[in-house]
Amino acid sequence: MATGYTLRSYIWRVGLILSLLLAEGSSGLAASKPRASLRRASPGVRPRVKQVGKASWYGPRHQGQKTASGERFHPQQLTAAHPTLPLGTMAKVTNLETGQAVKVKINDRGPQAKGRIMDLSRAAAQRIGLKKDGITRVRVEASPLSRGSQTALAPRWQAKKAQKKSV
Repeated sequence: MATGYTLRSYIWRVGLILSLLLAEGSSGLAASKPRASLRRASPGVRPRVKQVGKASWYGPRHQGQKTASGERFHPQQLTAAHPTLPLGTMAKVTNLETGQAVKVKINDRGPQAKGRIMDLSRAAAQRIGLKKDGITRVRVEASPLSRGSQTALAPRWQAKKAQKKSV
């Protein structure tokens, strides 16, 4: 059983690397979309995701509903929804207009609106000055949870499956 998991993990990593290499080659097409990049600073340092794009915040209608991680959504907690980061990942979100930053826990899949990379809880949005505008450009920086995490990105099919479940 452990051998199957290791083989699956290895195959998934090879696929991720190939998809990242292909995305780098088509830089003209991918420039308009939000991009996540994995960079290895030195041996022994885990990969880090850096992504820039638009973020919004959850409305009050989501309060008390279950998130993709199984916990209930509370607007006063510092949480966020992201389409590909593993659930439970801690991410630093910086408002590029104000320079304010907040650390949030990824506990849901989303956002549902096109052209956005993240939905923040009300508390997280207030901390970075997003609540007034509703939508703003942010930088998201995240690292894998632990040594057991294979990478900071979840496969696209897993993100799409999670989004379908949350609808």
